[in-house]
Amino acid sequence: MKEGLFSIPTGVRGLDRMLLGGLQIGAVYDFFGASGVGKTQLCLQITTLTSAPREQGGLGCVVLYVDPTGSFRPERLKEIAEERSLDAEKVLSQVYLYEPRVVEEQIAVLNQIKKMSKKPMLIVIDGVTDLFLSDDSMATRALLGNHLHSLCLTALKEGITILLTNPVRERLGVKEETVEAGGNIMAQGAHFRVKLSKKMSGLFSAEAIQPPLRPREVYYKITRAGLVDA
Repeated sequence: MKEGLFSIPTGVRGLDRMLLGGLQIGAVYDFFGASGVGKTQLCLQITTLTSAPREQGGLGCVVLYVDPTGSFRPERLKEIAEERSLDAEKVLSQVYLYEPRVVEEQIAVLNQIKKMSKKPMLIVIDGVTDLFLSDDSMATRALLGNHLHSLCLTALKEGITILLTNPVRERLGVKEETVEAGGNIMAQGAHFRVKLSKKMSGLFSAEAIQPPLRPREVYYKITRAGLVDA
């Protein structure tokens, strides 16, 4: 851990206030919501702020970015960096991309840390349940639970922040009502859970689900620079 570093900023002031200053070192965060609410944008933004040079206001730390859904776009990360007056090439040089395509490869993600020349300060998994829930069997759900448990242990033991995103699904038998993919497994597998939602045209909200924090809900917009306060 960098000396004096206790949290990672999200780049959204309201969200940082809600999360007690940002993403805490050694904690696992689960941001979930429907498509189009900015989950991947938030991943890229926090990655940018974590890996940007310290002299430019970043943390100068390495990020392991896990992309099981194929959503990572280096050009978008570069745009966010440039819009925030950060050195995009230096940002990209600190990001290690890992692209699992089957459950077994995602479970092995923690082995990637051993292969890195520097320990990451942040691990991002954008779409943490995607590979698991294509097969919704009890055995696969158990694998997901074990995977999340391993991530929590690694976060605490290694002093690494872990950022997860997850979609929502329609609640069985209830029209127009959604629940987080993975259900109770996710509730038990993350220290902090935040629901991202679209409120109206161009306006979105982040709501603290677990634990109950204050403020409970904050608002944001999505711009070329990423997520910003509304």
